[in-house]
Amino acid sequence: MGMTLLSGIFASDAKISVVDSLLLAVIGIAIVFVVLIALMLIVTLVGKAFDGSEKLREQHPEWDEKISSVKSKMCFWKKEKKEEPEVIEPQPLASGACGELKLINTEERDAAMIMAIVADSTGVPLNELRFKSIKKAEDEEK
Repeated sequence: MGMTLLSGIFASDAKISVVDSLLLAVIGIAIVFVVLIALMLIVTLVGKAFDGSEKLREQHPEWDEKISSVKSKMCFWKKEKKEEPEVIEPQPLASGACGELKLINTEERDAAMIMAIVADSTGVPLNELRFKSIKKAEDEEK
């Protein structure tokens, strides 16, 4: 098989069997992966050499910030320790706050503005006011 493999490469008129063509494809793919792994190792070693260079860090102190931001963007596949979410304890309701508010044809944003305007114009704190419902008045002209 070795002779047929070499004869298929060098002789242009020789026929290559299916097994030889598959073997050539596997060898070609293996060579590509070996070269890619070698390039990855070279880049990693050069990066480590520059990371450890104290002279460069002394000459260019602004690089530390840039390098750290680039590293954080490049290392997206590394799992970082996830911080535990803070448990927010529900705070007790303000004194005087009770009940629910029914909104009829009114958006929440508009209702909040109305409640703030009423509290401001009356001088009474919002938590001491009780709103049962807010209804949007329709124009009679329509």
